[in-house]
Amino acid sequence: MELKVENYLDLTIDEVYDVITNVNLWPGNFDTNKKIKFLNKMIQYFIEKEEYEKCAKLQHKVDELENRK
Repeated sequence: MELKVENYLDLTIDEVYDVITNVNLWPGNFDTNKKIKFLNKMIQYFIEKEEYEKCAKLQHKVDELENRK
């Protein structure tokens, strides 16, 4: 059962990654600080998975958001 839940979480995070990087769609209640915090948590997740290209794209999003502050 643990393996199925982990796979589901991986698929969900991958889907969120696609929405953020390709569509740039966010929940309405996410302000800039919340987006940055969320992206940083996703970066940590992908570091653990050794998916560094995704980390780089997410870091680029963080940099964009920080420059708009």
